Amino acid sequence: MVLAKQWVLKNLPIPGEPFNFDFTDPECTFELIEKELCSNQLKDGELLLETHYLSNDPAQKFWISSRDKNYAKGVQPGDIIPARGIGKVLASKNKEYSPGDYVSAKTCWTTHVIVPQSSVKELRKVDKDKVGKLWWYLSVLGGTSLTAYFIFFHYAQLQEREEDYGKVYLISGAAGAVGNICIQLALNVFRASKVIAIAGGPKKVEFVETFGENVVGVDYKDPEFKKKLIQAAGGENTVDYFIDNVGGDILEAGVVLLKQKAMLIACGAISAYNDPSKFVFKSYGYVLTKRLVIKGVLVTDHTDEFPKALERLSVFLTQGQISVLNSATLKDAVGDNFKNVPLIWKGLFNGINIGKLITEVKKDE
Repeated sequence: MVLAKQWVLKNLPIPGEPFNFDFTDPECTFELIEKELCSNQLKDGELLLETHYLSNDPAQKFWISSRDKNYAKGVQPGDIIPARGIGKVLASKNKEYSPGDYVSAKTCWTTHVIVPQSSVKELRKVDKDKVGKLWWYLSVLGGTSLTAYFIFFHYAQLQEREEDYGKVYLISGAAGAVGNICIQLALNVFRASKVIAIAGGPKKVEFVETFGENVVGVDYKDPEFKKKLIQAAGGENTVDYFIDNVGGDILEAGVVLLKQKAMLIACGAISAYNDPSKFVFKSYGYVLTKRLVIKGVLVTDHTDEFPKALERLSVFLTQGQISVLNSATLKDAVGDNFKNVPLIWKGLFNGINIGKLITEVKKDE
Protein backbone atom coordinates (compact mmCIF):
# COMPACT_ATOMS: atom_id res chain seq x y z
CA MET A 1 0.00 0.00 0.00
CA VAL A 2 1.16 3.54 -0.78
CA LEU A 3 -0.23 6.87 0.36
CA ALA A 4 -0.48 8.92 -2.81
CA LYS A 5 -0.34 12.69 -2.74
CA GLN A 6 -2.56 14.08 -5.46
CA TRP A 7 -3.27 17.58 -6.70
CA VAL A 8 -6.87 17.82 -7.87
CA LEU A 9 -9.02 20.57 -9.34
CA LYS A 10 -10.91 22.24 -6.50
CA ASN A 11 -12.68 25.03 -8.39
CA LEU A 12 -13.18 25.53 -12.09
CA PRO A 13 -11.13 28.47 -13.36
CA ILE A 14 -13.13 31.56 -14.23
CA PRO A 15 -12.78 32.27 -17.98
CA GLY A 16 -10.46 35.19 -18.54
CA GLU A 17 -9.25 35.21 -14.92
CA PRO A 18 -5.89 33.92 -13.61
CA PHE A 19 -5.79 30.68 -11.67
CA ASN A 20 -5.94 31.04 -7.89
CA PHE A 21 -2.76 29.67 -6.29
CA ASP A 22 -3.59 30.71 -2.71
CA PHE A 23 -3.91 27.27 -1.12
CA THR A 24 -5.51 28.76 2.02
CA ASP A 25 -8.35 30.28 -0.01
CA PRO A 26 -11.56 28.20 -0.34
CA GLU A 27 -11.73 29.48 -3.93
CA CYS A 28 -8.26 28.14 -4.77
CA THR A 29 -8.06 26.40 -8.14
CA PHE A 30 -6.15 23.41 -6.76
CA GLU A 31 -6.27 21.17 -3.69
CA LEU A 32 -3.76 18.65 -2.33
CA ILE A 33 -5.31 15.40 -1.12
CA GLU A 34 -4.01 11.99 -0.03
CA LYS A 35 -5.34 8.65 -1.18
CA GLU A 36 -4.39 5.06 -0.34
CA LEU A 37 -3.51 2.92 -3.35
CA CYS A 38 -2.48 -0.72 -3.41
CA SER A 39 -1.93 -3.55 -5.85
CA ASN A 40 -5.12 -5.26 -4.69
CA GLN A 41 -7.10 -2.44 -6.31
CA LEU A 42 -5.73 -3.22 -9.76
CA LYS A 43 -8.10 -4.60 -12.37
CA ASP A 44 -6.98 -6.67 -15.33
CA GLY A 45 -4.74 -4.63 -17.63
CA GLU A 46 -3.98 -1.92 -15.06
CA LEU A 47 -0.71 -0.65 -13.56
CA LEU A 48 0.33 1.09 -10.37
CA LEU A 49 2.95 3.76 -11.14
CA GLU A 50 5.29 5.75 -8.93
CA THR A 51 5.97 9.21 -10.39
CA HIS A 52 9.61 10.27 -10.74
CA TYR A 53 9.39 13.33 -13.01
CA LEU A 54 6.62 15.63 -14.22
CA SER A 55 6.55 17.64 -17.40
CA ASN A 56 5.40 21.26 -17.15
CA ASP A 57 3.65 22.44 -20.29
CA PRO A 58 1.70 25.57 -21.26
CA ALA A 59 -0.88 23.27 -22.86
CA GLN A 60 -1.92 22.07 -19.40
CA LYS A 61 -3.70 25.38 -18.93
CA PHE A 62 -5.97 24.40 -21.81
CA TRP A 63 -6.33 20.85 -20.53
CA ILE A 64 -7.52 22.24 -17.21
CA SER A 65 -9.80 25.03 -18.39
CA SER A 66 -10.70 24.41 -22.02
CA ARG A 67 -14.25 23.64 -22.99
CA ASP A 68 -13.18 23.27 -26.62
CA LYS A 69 -13.78 19.59 -27.29
CA ASN A 70 -11.58 19.82 -30.40
CA TYR A 71 -8.60 20.31 -28.11
CA ALA A 72 -9.22 18.73 -24.70
CA LYS A 73 -12.11 17.31 -22.75
CA GLY A 74 -11.44 19.60 -19.81
CA VAL A 75 -10.99 18.76 -16.14
CA GLN A 76 -13.81 18.67 -13.60
CA PRO A 77 -13.64 19.44 -9.85
CA GLY A 78 -12.17 16.42 -8.06
CA ASP A 79 -10.18 15.26 -11.08
CA ILE A 80 -6.41 14.87 -10.77
CA ILE A 81 -4.57 17.54 -12.74
CA PRO A 82 -3.28 15.98 -15.97
CA ALA A 83 0.42 15.99 -16.80
CA ARG A 84 2.91 13.89 -18.68
CA GLY A 85 5.73 12.32 -16.74
CA ILE A 86 8.14 9.48 -16.15
CA GLY A 87 7.14 6.77 -13.70
CA LYS A 88 8.19 3.39 -12.38
CA VAL A 89 5.86 0.38 -12.39
CA LEU A 90 5.30 -0.81 -8.81
CA ALA A 91 2.63 -3.41 -9.57
CA SER A 92 1.07 -4.72 -12.75
CA LYS A 93 -1.87 -6.73 -14.01
CA ASN A 94 -0.82 -6.09 -17.60
CA LYS A 95 1.30 -8.68 -19.37
CA GLU A 96 3.19 -5.98 -21.29
CA TYR A 97 4.61 -4.37 -18.15
CA SER A 98 6.43 -5.68 -15.08
CA PRO A 99 7.37 -4.14 -11.72
CA GLY A 100 10.56 -2.16 -12.16
CA ASP A 101 9.78 -1.01 -15.71
CA TYR A 102 10.09 2.72 -16.39
CA VAL A 103 7.50 4.37 -18.61
CA SER A 104 6.60 7.67 -20.14
CA ALA A 105 2.96 8.18 -19.21
CA LYS A 106 0.21 10.55 -18.19
CA THR A 107 1.24 10.40 -14.56
CA CYS A 108 -0.76 13.50 -13.54
CA TRP A 109 0.08 15.68 -10.53
CA THR A 110 0.38 12.75 -8.16
CA THR A 111 3.12 10.75 -6.46
CA HIS A 112 1.39 7.51 -7.42
CA VAL A 113 -1.33 6.68 -9.92
CA ILE A 114 -3.28 3.68 -11.16
CA VAL A 115 -3.23 3.63 -14.96
CA PRO A 116 -6.49 2.20 -16.33
CA GLN A 117 -6.36 -0.30 -19.17
CA SER A 118 -7.88 2.26 -21.53
CA SER A 119 -4.84 4.52 -21.04
CA VAL A 120 -2.13 1.86 -21.19
CA LYS A 121 -1.90 2.31 -24.96
CA GLU A 122 -0.53 5.83 -24.31
CA LEU A 123 2.40 4.45 -22.29
CA ARG A 124 5.89 4.11 -23.71
CA LYS A 125 8.63 2.04 -22.10
CA VAL A 126 11.85 3.94 -21.51
CA ASP A 127 15.25 2.44 -20.86
CA LYS A 128 17.00 4.04 -17.91
CA ASP A 129 20.35 2.49 -18.86
CA LYS A 130 20.40 3.99 -22.38
CA VAL A 131 20.39 7.62 -21.24
CA GLY A 132 22.27 9.70 -18.73
CA LYS A 133 19.16 10.73 -16.80
CA LEU A 134 15.55 9.57 -16.89
CA TRP A 135 14.34 13.14 -17.38
CA TRP A 136 15.94 13.14 -20.83
CA TYR A 137 12.76 11.35 -21.91
CA LEU A 138 10.85 14.55 -21.12
CA SER A 139 13.33 16.85 -22.88
CA VAL A 140 15.57 15.82 -25.78
CA LEU A 141 13.76 12.48 -26.16
CA GLY A 142 10.33 13.66 -25.05
CA GLY A 143 7.24 15.45 -26.25
CA THR A 144 8.88 18.82 -26.79
CA SER A 145 11.57 17.39 -29.06
CA LEU A 146 8.91 15.39 -30.85
CA THR A 147 7.00 18.62 -31.40
CA ALA A 148 10.10 20.26 -32.87
CA TYR A 149 10.75 17.20 -35.02
CA PHE A 150 7.27 17.24 -36.56
CA ILE A 151 7.45 21.00 -37.12
CA PHE A 152 10.33 20.45 -39.53
CA PHE A 153 9.66 17.04 -41.03
CA HIS A 154 5.85 17.07 -41.20
CA TYR A 155 4.47 20.61 -41.10
CA ALA A 156 7.27 22.40 -42.98
CA GLN A 157 7.83 19.18 -44.99
CA LEU A 158 11.57 19.71 -45.04
CA GLN A 159 14.06 17.03 -45.97
CA GLU A 160 17.79 16.74 -45.57
CA ARG A 161 18.51 17.92 -49.09
CA GLU A 162 20.18 20.86 -50.79
CA GLU A 163 17.00 22.79 -51.68
CA ASP A 164 15.91 22.82 -48.02
CA TYR A 165 19.24 24.05 -46.67
CA GLY A 166 20.18 27.67 -46.06
CA LYS A 167 16.76 28.99 -45.03
CA VAL A 168 16.10 31.82 -42.57
CA TYR A 169 14.09 30.95 -39.45
CA LEU A 170 12.39 33.12 -36.86
CA ILE A 171 11.67 31.30 -33.59
CA SER A 172 9.77 32.80 -30.66
CA GLY A 173 10.00 31.31 -27.18
CA ALA A 174 13.44 30.29 -28.40
CA ALA A 175 14.92 29.56 -24.97
CA GLY A 176 12.01 27.30 -24.07
CA ALA A 177 11.52 23.56 -24.35
CA VAL A 178 10.40 23.43 -27.98
CA GLY A 179 12.19 26.56 -29.12
CA ASN A 180 15.73 25.51 -28.23
CA ILE A 181 15.34 22.17 -30.02
CA CYS A 182 13.98 24.02 -33.07
CA ILE A 183 17.10 26.18 -33.10
CA GLN A 184 19.31 23.09 -33.04
CA LEU A 185 17.40 21.27 -35.78
CA ALA A 186 17.39 24.39 -37.97
CA LEU A 187 21.14 24.85 -37.58
CA ASN A 188 22.49 21.32 -37.42
CA VAL A 189 20.08 19.34 -39.59
CA PHE A 190 18.80 21.92 -42.07
CA ARG A 191 21.89 24.17 -42.18
CA ALA A 192 20.02 27.42 -41.59
CA SER A 193 21.75 30.51 -42.92
CA LYS A 194 20.28 32.46 -40.02
CA VAL A 195 18.08 31.86 -36.97
CA ILE A 196 16.49 34.88 -35.32
CA ALA A 197 15.78 33.67 -31.79
CA ILE A 198 13.36 35.68 -29.64
CA ALA A 199 13.81 35.24 -25.89
CA GLY A 200 13.10 37.12 -22.67
CA GLY A 201 16.00 38.84 -20.92
CA PRO A 202 19.79 39.03 -21.44
CA LYS A 203 20.46 35.62 -19.85
CA LYS A 204 18.14 33.81 -22.25
CA VAL A 205 19.40 35.78 -25.25
CA GLU A 206 22.94 34.77 -24.32
CA PHE A 207 21.77 31.15 -23.99
CA VAL A 208 20.20 30.93 -27.46
CA GLU A 209 23.28 32.48 -29.06
CA THR A 210 25.47 29.69 -27.63
CA PHE A 211 24.02 27.33 -30.25
CA GLY A 212 26.01 28.91 -33.07
CA GLU A 213 27.26 31.99 -34.84
CA ASN A 214 24.25 31.97 -37.17
CA VAL A 215 21.88 32.58 -34.25
CA VAL A 216 20.92 36.17 -33.50
CA GLY A 217 19.12 36.56 -30.18
CA VAL A 218 16.58 39.34 -29.67
CA ASP A 219 15.19 40.32 -26.27
CA TYR A 220 11.44 40.92 -26.42
CA LYS A 221 11.68 42.81 -23.12
CA ASP A 222 13.91 45.43 -24.73
CA PRO A 223 12.06 48.77 -25.23
CA GLU A 224 13.36 48.80 -28.82
CA PHE A 225 12.41 45.17 -29.48
CA LYS A 226 10.58 45.70 -32.78
CA LYS A 227 13.36 47.83 -34.21
CA LYS A 228 16.05 45.37 -33.12
CA LEU A 229 14.03 42.42 -34.45
CA ILE A 230 13.94 43.96 -37.92
CA GLN A 231 17.66 44.71 -37.70
CA ALA A 232 18.43 41.13 -36.66
CA ALA A 233 16.52 39.78 -39.63
CA GLY A 234 18.19 42.20 -42.04
CA GLY A 235 14.94 43.96 -42.85
CA GLU A 236 11.37 43.03 -43.64
CA ASN A 237 10.46 40.18 -46.04
CA THR A 238 13.53 38.12 -45.11
CA VAL A 239 12.22 35.09 -43.17
CA ASP A 240 11.25 31.74 -44.72
CA TYR A 241 9.77 30.05 -41.62
CA PHE A 242 8.32 31.59 -38.46
CA ILE A 243 7.94 29.03 -35.66
CA ASP A 244 5.75 30.81 -33.12
CA ASN A 245 5.39 29.55 -29.56
CA VAL A 246 4.11 32.81 -28.10
CA GLY A 247 1.42 34.64 -30.09
CA GLY A 248 0.26 38.13 -29.14
CA ASP A 249 2.51 41.11 -29.82
CA ILE A 250 5.46 38.90 -30.76
CA LEU A 251 3.39 37.19 -33.44
CA GLU A 252 2.41 40.59 -34.81
CA ALA A 253 6.03 41.76 -34.92
CA GLY A 254 7.23 38.57 -36.56
CA VAL A 255 4.74 38.37 -39.40
CA VAL A 256 6.16 41.59 -40.85
CA LEU A 257 9.45 39.78 -41.45
CA LEU A 258 8.02 36.93 -43.51
CA LYS A 259 8.75 36.64 -47.21
CA GLN A 260 6.11 36.18 -49.87
CA LYS A 261 4.67 32.64 -49.59
CA ALA A 262 6.56 31.99 -46.36
CA MET A 263 5.21 29.67 -43.66
CA LEU A 264 3.92 30.56 -40.19
CA ILE A 265 3.90 27.50 -37.93
CA ALA A 266 1.70 28.07 -34.87
CA CYS A 267 3.01 25.90 -32.06
CA GLY A 268 1.86 27.78 -28.96
CA ALA A 269 0.39 30.99 -27.61
CA ILE A 270 1.85 31.30 -24.12
CA SER A 271 1.48 35.09 -24.09
CA ALA A 272 -2.29 34.71 -24.19
CA TYR A 273 -2.73 31.95 -21.61
CA ASN A 274 -3.00 34.53 -18.83
CA ASP A 275 -4.63 37.18 -21.01
CA PRO A 276 -7.20 35.85 -23.53
CA SER A 277 -7.48 39.33 -25.07
CA LYS A 278 -4.17 38.57 -26.79
CA PHE A 279 -5.81 35.80 -28.81
CA VAL A 280 -6.06 38.21 -31.74
CA PHE A 281 -4.27 38.48 -35.06
CA LYS A 282 -4.17 42.13 -36.08
CA SER A 283 -1.75 41.42 -38.91
CA TYR A 284 -4.11 39.02 -40.66
CA GLY A 285 -3.94 41.19 -43.77
CA TYR A 286 -0.41 39.95 -44.34
CA VAL A 287 -1.78 36.44 -44.84
CA LEU A 288 -3.42 37.75 -48.00
CA THR A 289 -0.81 40.18 -49.26
CA LYS A 290 2.12 37.84 -48.59
CA ARG A 291 0.13 34.69 -49.49
CA LEU A 292 1.31 33.06 -46.29
CA VAL A 293 0.86 29.42 -45.37
CA ILE A 294 -0.27 28.92 -41.76
CA LYS A 295 -0.16 25.54 -40.02
CA GLY A 296 -1.23 24.69 -36.48
CA VAL A 297 0.73 22.05 -34.57
CA LEU A 298 -0.56 19.38 -32.19
CA VAL A 299 1.99 16.68 -31.53
CA THR A 300 -0.70 14.26 -30.35
CA ASP A 301 -1.89 14.02 -33.96
CA HIS A 302 1.23 11.98 -34.69
CA THR A 303 1.36 9.31 -31.98
CA ASP A 304 1.65 6.52 -34.56
CA GLU A 305 4.82 8.15 -35.85
CA PHE A 306 6.47 8.60 -32.43
CA PRO A 307 8.69 5.47 -32.58
CA LYS A 308 10.25 6.47 -35.91
CA ALA A 309 10.64 10.08 -34.80
CA LEU A 310 12.31 9.05 -31.53
CA GLU A 311 14.74 6.83 -33.42
CA ARG A 312 15.80 9.79 -35.54
CA LEU A 313 16.02 12.09 -32.52
CA SER A 314 18.25 9.51 -30.83
CA VAL A 315 20.53 9.59 -33.86
CA PHE A 316 20.59 13.39 -33.80
CA LEU A 317 21.51 13.24 -30.11
CA THR A 318 24.27 10.68 -30.67
CA GLN A 319 25.70 12.69 -33.56
CA GLY A 320 25.63 15.93 -31.60
CA GLN A 321 22.98 17.62 -33.77
CA ILE A 322 20.89 18.16 -30.67
CA SER A 323 22.30 18.46 -27.17
CA VAL A 324 21.07 17.67 -23.68
CA LEU A 325 23.27 20.45 -22.28
CA ASN A 326 21.06 23.15 -20.74
CA SER A 327 18.03 21.43 -22.27
CA ALA A 328 16.06 21.49 -19.01
CA THR A 329 15.50 23.28 -15.72
CA LEU A 330 14.76 20.88 -12.83
CA LYS A 331 12.77 21.92 -9.77
CA ASP A 332 12.55 19.92 -6.54
CA ALA A 333 9.19 18.50 -5.47
CA VAL A 334 10.53 15.49 -3.58
CA GLY A 335 8.82 14.56 -0.30
CA ASP A 336 7.26 17.55 1.45
CA ASN A 337 8.15 19.74 -1.51
CA PHE A 338 5.39 18.04 -3.50
CA LYS A 339 3.24 20.86 -2.12
CA ASN A 340 5.02 23.16 -4.59
CA VAL A 341 3.98 21.34 -7.77
CA PRO A 342 1.38 23.94 -8.88
CA LEU A 343 3.74 26.83 -8.09
CA ILE A 344 6.52 25.25 -10.14
CA TRP A 345 4.12 24.94 -13.07
CA LYS A 346 3.05 28.56 -12.56
CA GLY A 347 6.69 29.55 -12.94
CA LEU A 348 6.53 28.40 -16.54
CA PHE A 349 4.42 31.46 -17.34
CA ASN A 350 6.88 33.72 -15.51
CA GLY A 351 9.85 32.49 -17.50
CA ILE A 352 11.77 30.75 -14.70
CA ASN A 353 13.07 28.07 -17.06
CA ILE A 354 15.70 27.68 -19.72
CA GLY A 355 14.78 24.70 -21.86
CA LYS A 356 12.24 22.24 -20.52
CA LEU A 357 10.81 22.87 -17.04
CA ILE A 358 10.75 19.52 -15.23
CA THR A 359 9.51 18.77 -11.72
CA GLU A 360 11.48 16.10 -9.85
CA VAL A 361 9.13 14.07 -7.64
CA LYS A 362 11.49 11.22 -6.70
CA LYS A 363 15.27 11.01 -6.86
CA ASP A 364 16.75 8.57 -9.36
CA GLU A 365 17.82 5.30 -7.79
